[in-house]
Amino acid sequence: MSDWKEVYSELSPPMWEGFCGIAPNLRVAIRREFLPHLDPEDQDDEIAIIQHILAVTRRSWAESCEGEDAREEKSCPTKAGDYKKAFMAFTAAQRIFKEEMDAYDRERRDTKDPKTIGQRNRIIQQWWESVSDERKAEAGRAAEKWNKLGAPKETHDL
Repeated sequence: MSDWKEVYSELSPPMWEGFCGIAPNLRVAIRREFLPHLDPEDQDDEIAIIQHILAVTRRSWAESCEGEDAREEKSCPTKAGDYKKAFMAFTAAQRIFKEEMDAYDRERRDTKDPKTIGQRNRIIQQWWESVSDERKAEAGRAAEKWNKLGAPKETHDL
């Protein structure tokens, strides 16, 4: 059985020493690239490892992906004041896809510089224009539902 260090002998040591810190899809790509260079008996083991990495990646991706109902439930407004104005698809999307929207904002402006806060509105509008029609429809359905149901009963003043 050959050692990975032998296969990676042409690469610099930091490359193969930090191999565990590489993203799973990149690890699979590297393993596939070097697969023909391994001994035939080691190739079967490597194919099994590649399949295992892909299975674990798929499983973790499926667990992290939330359905439409779960996203809507998680981001549903809980304060009566949030219902003062009717929700629109855009405002619902800002709640449902908050992490995605914030990441889009961070990529496009220097969030540490307070002078760039004025650019946020323009950037968020660009984000909304880039959102898929599916997600816009999901946000629209959530907005309709929130407007119909109103604030939770426990937030109402007696």
